[in-house]
Amino acid sequence: MLTAALMVGVWWYFKLKGRLLARAYSYLVLQKRPGSTMESSNWMALSIDMYAANQVRQATKEHVDVVFNGSRQALIAEARAQGFRG
Repeated sequence: MLTAALMVGVWWYFKLKGRLLARAYSYLVLQKRPGSTMESSNWMALSIDMYAANQVRQATKEHVDVVFNGSRQALIAEARAQGFRG
């Protein structure tokens, strides 16, 4: 029983990390739109749920691989440096 609970906890942790990555990626994309503000970009990025994070997973992975040499933490750090509050 404890092992099952631990496995579910690990699964949930990685799902949350994936959602954070998708939110950071979305924030960076939203910041490039004309007329966008930090507030509006944060609001839209933070509204991403697990389903929406799954929808942008492939685009996020490609962006991380090409721009950040596969470093997910670098993408999140870049988004936070530009005002992401996730």
